[in-house]
Amino acid sequence: MQVTIKFFSFFCQIVGTDRLSVDLADGAVVSDLLNSLSNQFDNPLLKNEQVVILVNQKHASLQTILNENDNVLLLPVLGGG
Repeated sequence: MQVTIKFFSFFCQIVGTDRLSVDLADGAVVSDLLNSLSNQFDNPLLKNEQVVILVNQKHASLQTILNENDNVLLLPVLGGG
């Protein structure tokens, strides 16, 4: 199945684009996607627990099941004050 990922902030610099389509096995969950991205781009920040994940504009957990043509947004958690 194919999902589209939109990256924000420094994630764009890590992957070199703000949008990417990825092929995953049927039944894949968000953690599978993050592991795949982390391995592909050799960067553990992509699977860090400090990532905000939205699937089809709804907050998602690492165990959220992905479906064909889902839109995944990955945002880093930003601190500040």
